[in-house]
Formats: sequence, C-alpha cells, structure tokens
Amino acid sequence: MSTMVSTVIAAGDERSFSTHPRNRRQLSEKELERLCHIEDEMAGRLEATLDSRATCVAFVARSGSDLTGLRFEREVPFFTHVGIALRKHGAWSVHQLLNTYSGPLGNLYTHSLVEFFRDDPYVYRARVTVPSEPLQERVAEVLASSIREALHTTNYSRVSYPFATRYQSCNQWVVEILGAAQSGEGTREAVQTFLEAQGLEPSRLRTFGFFGQALGRLVHRNVRLDDHPLRDRVRGLLSFMMPSSLVRYLRKTDDVKCETDVSLGTHTSR
Repeated sequence: MSTMVSTVIAAGDERSFSTHPRNRRQLSEKELERLCHIEDEMAGRLEATLDSRATCVAFVARSGSDLTGLRFEREVPFFTHVGIALRKHGAWSVHQLLNTYSGPLGNLYTHSLVEFFRDDPYVYRARVTVPSEPLQERVAEVLASSIREALHTTNYSRVSYPFATRYQSCNQWVVEILGAAQSGEGTREAVQTFLEAQGLEPSRLRTFGFFGQALGRLVHRNVRLDDHPLRDRVRGLLSFMMPSSLVRYLRKTDDVKCETDVSLGTHTSR
C-alpha cells in the first residue's frame, strides 16, 4: 500500500470543486491541519480496503449533505455522490463527474483518494461496492477508452432524469459508464435504453408539486427539472440517480463481490 502524504494548504486555497467560493467557510490553520489529518486517514483506510477487496475497479460513495429532511420513497439515502476507483500501475485514483462551483456545469476529473474526500463531505464515511472481476475489467476498459468522454454531458443537474440526455448528474455518469461496460454501447441514448431494459430503478423524491420545484430551481443553479416527464412533475415526483440506486442495480445485474463501509467513527467535516 502506498503512503498517503498530508499537505497543509493555505486557508484561502480551494478545497472543493463543487462548492462556490463565496459559500466556503474560511478555515484556520488548526482546522486545516485537522481536516488534512482526517482526509489522509480516510484515504489510507480506503486504499487498504480497495487493495484487499478489489482487483482493479470499485464504486466508492461518499456523503456530501444530510438528506434526512427529504421525502424519498422507500429509502432514506445516506450517501449522495459516487465515483469509480480505478487501479492503474499499482495506484488507485477516482474517476468522477463534479458539479463546478454549484453552477450549471459539470466536468470530469481523475482525483487521488485524498482529493476524493476534499469536496466538502457532510461526514467522513465511504461505501465501497466491488463488482465481479469480469465487470471490473470491462469498466476499466471503458474508462481507458473514448467512451469515458462520449458519455459525458457538460450541462449539469443534481436531479437529472436517468432516461434523458439533456443534463447529467455525477451519479448518472457513473451508472452510464457501468451500463456501457455491461452492454458494449457507446452513446448515452443506447446505454440508457439498455439500463431501462435491465430494470434500472432510480431513487424517487417527493416534492411539493410545481411550486416547490420552481422554488428549488430559483434557489439552486445546479437544479434543472425540464427533462423530467410532465406527469411526474405534476405529481411532485422526481426520479434521479443516487449511490443507493446504483447499488440496487448492481445487486440485480451482477455478482457483487463486496459491500463495505470505511469510516472514522464520529469525525465530521462541519
């Protein structure tokens, strides 16, 4: 296992690709040192888990916000974001799509395990899901090919509809990479058709109809709703991908090798 090295950064430096700079809390040097220590420890524990459980690919989820106040159907999701951990030349990195500064765009990144935890998590805890070895190999092949970028759409929405291509969320990109690995398809339309036929069931959030949706859209620049079916919006229902819906799909379509959590107990970021 490689050694994780902590680097204390200045209080004004950026620690998150997703949070708008004006919303970042200024941290003291002591707070930064504490966070760097936690992040190094989390990255080390995650690396040890990946080394022992996965050959070359795993899906790694983290919790960016508290969802307990939202009304999801049949679940209360804990994790909000998922990336794909890939081992290359003996070292692990995380391929992920991130919303840029809480705005309308999303970009692809390849980050170290430490950087994976530096995007303002709500709590330092991760869920590792390891697919079967044949599927690991196929996902690695997709990430090494032009399909990785072909399945990316810059226009971002936190609640993008899983069976439409107008927008894309971070979790939707991951499930489409998975779908491409399973199907051999290379376009978003074809992959989504495959995923729907395989029984992909997104998470479903109850909202307060059009009024609540319009209010949410005004408050958040990274929320778009016009890709959702009108009948669902009238009913106050939004369907989109969460890490939990990705895991449910994997359990249904693959012989999952491992599901385990990585945490530091009571340590939180806020």
